[in-house]
Amino acid sequence: MVFTSNIFLFLFLPVFLLSYYAVKDQWRSYVIVLGSYLFYAWWRPDFLLLFVAISYWNYWFGIRIKARMDVGDKTMAFRLLCVGVVGNLSTLGYFKYANFGVEVIAAALQPLGIDTFTLEHIILPLGISFFVFQALSYIVDIYRRNAEPTTRFVDFAAYIALFPQLIAGPILRYSLIDKQLKQRTHSLELFSLGACRFMLGFIKKVLIADSLAPMNTLFVGEGSPQLVDAWFGLFISTLQLYFDFSGYSDMAIGLGMMMGFRFAENFNQPYLAQSVTEFWQRWHMTLADFLRDYVYMPMVRKRMAGMLVALVYTMLLSGLWHGASFAFILWGLFFGVAMVIERKLGLATKITTPYRPLRNLRTVLLILSCMPLFFTGDLQHSLGIYAAMLGMNGIGTLDLYLFGTSAMTISFALVAVAWLVIAGAINSRYYAGNKEQYFMQHVGGFSALLLWAGFALAISRLAANSFSPFLYFQF
Repeated sequence: MVFTSNIFLFLFLPVFLLSYYAVKDQWRSYVIVLGSYLFYAWWRPDFLLLFVAISYWNYWFGIRIKARMDVGDKTMAFRLLCVGVVGNLSTLGYFKYANFGVEVIAAALQPLGIDTFTLEHIILPLGISFFVFQALSYIVDIYRRNAEPTTRFVDFAAYIALFPQLIAGPILRYSLIDKQLKQRTHSLELFSLGACRFMLGFIKKVLIADSLAPMNTLFVGEGSPQLVDAWFGLFISTLQLYFDFSGYSDMAIGLGMMMGFRFAENFNQPYLAQSVTEFWQRWHMTLADFLRDYVYMPMVRKRMAGMLVALVYTMLLSGLWHGASFAFILWGLFFGVAMVIERKLGLATKITTPYRPLRNLRTVLLILSCMPLFFTGDLQHSLGIYAAMLGMNGIGTLDLYLFGTSAMTISFALVAVAWLVIAGAINSRYYAGNKEQYFMQHVGGFSALLLWAGFALAISRLAANSFSPFLYFQF
């Protein structure tokens, strides 16, 4: 089940919200768990058992770690933490990296004439990268005394299973949401704001991202693109990814508001970044913050590596988190090395750095240059795209994209660019500290009419088109 489906919009969500608000506060966690389990099991009921097992595993270790910390036995608490972390990472490693590991070993031993075993293709449980990271944050935060363990398993299960962000984030860190699990405020104003935020994300996904999809033919098929085709296709693909993923995040944040939760923001106009360093302060911010606080800072504090080396290791891990292939590893390595070079040359910027168009353009070109690795997930396919980007296949034209493309598709491509410019200008004031200036945060008058018209158009388009999954579901 996905947010952009008729069964979610017109059956699951209304029934869930009616049930949620019909019960008393102490029973709402049960409604969240039951609704979220149904939401998850709609895809594969058998993987729900794994989901519940991971929840109970971390709940149990959280209680035991807290008990050891309370009596001053930090050594045993640390051992329990290590066992809990290893259990989580082993589960993630098996489902996400076992096939890749076997392929690498087989390729390394093949020249020696050694035959190795093969594995049947392992199905990746939906959203496992996200909910395993959330589970990790729970036991680590308890060990660090940044949060208290929940006294009810149902509250912890609700934290892990919250269906709005279950599949593709934002990543919820327990220390930032534990108080909301125990008590949160529900109001018509917050619910209305959440509904508007959901509609905003729905428009970004259905009207913009899905409208760009027909023009995104660069990374599918077996043809040999040329220079103009490659750069244009890369630009369209990058736009589609942003509106698809940020659209999901907006819908997740909006649904959370409708339930009384305040989730962390996940995007801050990333294509306005003036350095690769700043890009990661704006793109998938909950992942960047997680890696900073749970990977980078511990490595630096424990002196396991210097700051720059730790930065490369962290971004390498980011690439591996996104996918089990050498292409993703190189993608993460690119960011790590680029950020180190920026710091060495004094080119790293912050969100508050005064805007300079040339710095922004340089950063966008750098980001585009590494995205073939991300979009293909395959090193050989990426090399073919890079050859096209360098003009090795000829100059080419845009016929590959524009032939048969409807005027509406081209119109929404222009809307996407205009959206980035307008929303970026408005949101820059919001992130600079003016909390009243978030794009469409307060909807009224013409903006309300525009939002409802866009949502109605998106609903009609959803009814007329085929299913389109969110791009980040694959991670």
